[in-house]
Amino acid sequence: EHLHYIFFELLKNSMRAVVERHKDKPHLIQPVSVVIADGDEDVAIKISDKGGGIPLSGMERLWTYTFTTAGNTKEKLQQITQQPGRQVMAGFAHGLPLSRIHARAFGGDLHVMSMQGNGTDVYIHISKLGDRQVPVP
Repeated sequence: EHLHYIFFELLKNSMRAVVERHKDKPHLIQPVSVVIADGDEDVAIKISDKGGGIPLSGMERLWTYTFTTAGNTKEKLQQITQQPGRQVMAGFAHGLPLSRIHARAFGGDLHVMSMQGNGTDVYIHISKLGDRQVPVP
């Protein structure tokens, strides 16, 4: 369940970024890439997109619960209350920070590298050994 949460959030973010970047030219949409490496101590996963990247000012705030690249959180809440049944999948600013907490709970970590104007790479490492003591925040 924890891994599902991490991958759902990260893939959703990547797919949304790519689609929003090319909304006027859908023929330019490139696939999101996922690479899985099975190491001796951990499993490493890289999720890469060409969704335009995150500005440097956003990278500094990426792990806060108040920053989102998916528009105004207040507007998202209004959409939910004004249109019951409507699904809003992004813009609440908690998916990425919680994903990192989940990765760390498994003795791993989550890192984001982004190039504004190009795209974003997210690296997830999950311990395979199960013998690490992990402080949970």
